[in-house]
Amino acid sequence: MAKYTTTIKTLMDNNFHFALDDYPIFDENYRSVLNQKILNHYYVHEIGFETAELFNFFLSTKMNEIMPLYNVLYGEQQKMLQSDLFKNVNMEESMNSDNTTTSTVENTSESTSNSNSNGINKQLYQDTPQGKIYQGKLDNGNWATNYTRNDSENEINDSSNSTSNQKNDMSSNYNYIKKIIGNNGNMYNIDILERIKNNLMNIDMLIIEELNELFMKIW
Repeated sequence: MAKYTTTIKTLMDNNFHFALDDYPIFDENYRSVLNQKILNHYYVHEIGFETAELFNFFLSTKMNEIMPLYNVLYGEQQKMLQSDLFKNVNMEESMNSDNTTTSTVENTSESTSNSNSNGINKQLYQDTPQGKIYQGKLDNGNWATNYTRNDSENEINDSSNSTSNQKNDMSSNYNYIKKIIGNNGNMYNIDILERIKNNLMNIDMLIIEELNELFMKIW
């Protein structure tokens, strides 16, 4: 029985509508679950205000102030629980290498040849060999029945050049990916489970405890 104001039980028995419909929540399907936990926890507690309407106003205000933070905690804890908690190693190592090598070889050769030739061809026929003909007179055409002389001079120049180029390109690609997923052996599964139990947050109770200031502290 209430001594100073009224209890949550009395308000529920009189079909009082609590202002728990519009605060932000990470999953709308969870709203009814959290609301029922709040009402059950404070079922026999007296409200800390003179009227139920005033209590409703501060209940709505408080829930809108604190829920954005707790919604983040709900989401992160949910993702953690959906992962494989017994795999404490998740590492990926990757490496990419692209190498290109170019080599160029140039060969150049040059050859030159020169040759010169000079020649004099003389033919003499004499009907009167008694007389001695000297070289100078022979060239002047004296006392020869038949005389032929051929002078020749040849010069040959030959040169050649050759150049060759050779280019080689070599390229190579190297891709490497290494993944390690599992338990590194530093902890047994029972140790991991113990840590989960000690660090898992009861977010519902954190919210419920923040609403304690809306109720009477005198019993």
